[in-house]
Amino acid sequence: MSLPGLLRSVLDWERALLAADSFVAWLEAAASPPGVPHNAGVVSLILADPAYELRHLTEGEGAAPERALPVTFVDSLEGRAPQLGALHAPWIGAYRVADHGLLYPASPGLTHLLMLPLRRGGRLVGTYSLGGRGAPPELALVEAEILEHVAAVLSASVERLMDRARLLRGSFADPLTGWNSVRYLQARLREEVAHCQRYGGSVTCLVLDVDRLQQVNDRHGQLAGDLALREVAGRIESQVRASDAAARIGSDEFGVVLPSTGADGAVPLAERMLAAVSRGPLELGGGLQCVLTVSIGIAAIAPASSADRKAQADHVVANAIAALHRVKQRGGGGYEIAP
Repeated sequence: MSLPGLLRSVLDWERALLAADSFVAWLEAAASPPGVPHNAGVVSLILADPAYELRHLTEGEGAAPERALPVTFVDSLEGRAPQLGALHAPWIGAYRVADHGLLYPASPGLTHLLMLPLRRGGRLVGTYSLGGRGAPPELALVEAEILEHVAAVLSASVERLMDRARLLRGSFADPLTGWNSVRYLQARLREEVAHCQRYGGSVTCLVLDVDRLQQVNDRHGQLAGDLALREVAGRIESQVRASDAAARIGSDEFGVVLPSTGADGAVPLAERMLAAVSRGPLELGGGLQCVLTVSIGIAAIAPASSADRKAQADHVVANAIAALHRVKQRGGGGYEIAP
C-alpha cells in the first residue's frame, strides 16, 4: 500500500473506531487496522480495568470480546508486564519473546512489534500492539505524530463508550453515600445473569437494611441519621470486592451483586459486613454516638440459557428482599439465605 493510501486508510479506520456504538463493535473495528488482514492473529490489546467496568460492559452486550480481538483485562498493567510502565510514546522495534511474550503468548514467527500507549488523564491505561512477521506492520510506516494521533483516537473512543455505558446504566452516584444508583445495580445484575446464561455458574444478590435507623432520625434529627447512614455505607463498602457491584437501593437499603458466586460463597461477606457495621459506635455529630446493626437477605440464581434476563434478575432481588424481611422480623442483626 502506498503511503498516501495508507494515510487514507488510517483516517477511515479512525472514523470506524469513533463511530462504534458498542464496545464489542469497537473491538471488531480495532481488530482490522490498516494493512493487517482481519483475524491475522497479530493484534493485541491490554486494558487496565481495576474497577471491572469494561469487563462488565462486555458482559452486558452479550458477546465474548475475544471473538473480535485478543483483549486482556488486567487490574494493573505493570503487574502484567513491568516494562509497560515505561511506555510513554509509540514504540517500534524487534519482537523478543523474553520482553513481549506476554503480549502475544501464542503467536509464533513474530519478528517486529509496534506498541501504542493508551492514556487517560495522563495515565497509561492500556496498550494496543501490532506484531509483524518478516517486516514491521504497515501502520509503523507512518510518522510518529500520526501514530500518537492514532493512539489518542483509540483512547478517546474507548473512554466515550465507557461514558455512554455509564449513562445508559444510570450509574449516577447517590449524593449522600457516593454509592451507585438502583438502576446501576439492576443493569449489573442483568449483565451477570447474561454471563451465567452464556458460561454457566451462579450469581448472588445481597440486600441489606439498616436496623432502627428511623429511631436515630426521630431522636436526633435527619442530619444525625444521614451521618450514621454514610458511615454504615463506608463500613459495608470496605468489605466489597472490586469485582462486585454495590448500590444504594432505598432510603436505608443497599444491594450488592456477587458475580460467579453461589449463596454459600456469599456468607463470609455477609458475616464480615455484620461485624464491620457493629464493631463500634457511629458518630452522629455534636458528640453523639450510636450503635447500629444491619439485616441481610441473600439469594442466588443459576439462570437457564432460555430464561428472560430481566425477569431472572428481578426474581433474585425479590428473593433476597423476602429473606431480609424474615431477618427483620426476628429482630435484625443477622442474615438469611433464601430457599
